Amino acid sequence: MRKITAVIKSFLCILSTGLVYTIYAIGLLFIRIFKGRYEPWRNKCLKLWGKLALTSLGVKVEMKGTPPEPPFFLVSNHLSYIDIPVYYYCLKTTFVSKAEIKNWPIVGLMARSLGIIFIDRNRKRDVQRVNTVISNKINDRQGVVLFPEGKTSAGDDIMPFRPSLLQHPAIEGLQVHYAAIRYQTSEKDVPARDSVAWWQDISMFQHLIGLASNRSITAEVTFGEKSIRKEDRKVLAAELHKEVKSVFNPMTPN
Repeated sequence: MRKITAVIKSFLCILSTGLVYTIYAIGLLFIRIFKGRYEPWRNKCLKLWGKLALTSLGVKVEMKGTPPEPPFFLVSNHLSYIDIPVYYYCLKTTFVSKAEIKNWPIVGLMARSLGIIFIDRNRKRDVQRVNTVISNKINDRQGVVLFPEGKTSAGDDIMPFRPSLLQHPAIEGLQVHYAAIRYQTSEKDVPARDSVAWWQDISMFQHLIGLASNRSITAEVTFGEKSIRKEDRKVLAAELHKEVKSVFNPMTPN
């Protein structure tokens, strides 16, 4: 019975994604015809998508601290693809994502039209281009969220931060905000580190079914009380890592 429920919840999540994206795409067409700014429309659609997708999967969001308003640059730990709708629900933002997603069927097309910033982590020279794009993307309508760990984890600890993509805020002297995200499942569910965090070597669909099998999931997002500014990207990465770790509560078995 739980497996059937998980399939239904996953279907509703996919359905809400398709529905909201269709509404977004129609609105985007008119915005481009009249040469308007797309970010405000996208922010509204993505907040709606975050709410619908998370609700369909039984995910409740709890925020601690004050989310920053655009323009901002924010770093966070990274646990799962579910981090994306959670932060879209909380923030007016875009993301820096791995380049492979750009070529995924359907998802890649959607991501490109949403203004996601892609980086090829296997090419060191691509960092310079991405830092320039980040500079152009931060404005009074949207911020940028970066996951400097470079990959998802089980949530036992905060992995080291890669400083390369912090070059832009370091050079420009920007204040960098930070947040920590974690998940908690109910006592009768599989622990969040094993069912919500996506660190195992399994497909996304297989993981989604396992995630949706939980009765309830709480996404806890803690925003830092201050922002960090350093002129050296390595020093900035180390300082941000320390601050994120200070507000992060490790995900352990229930």
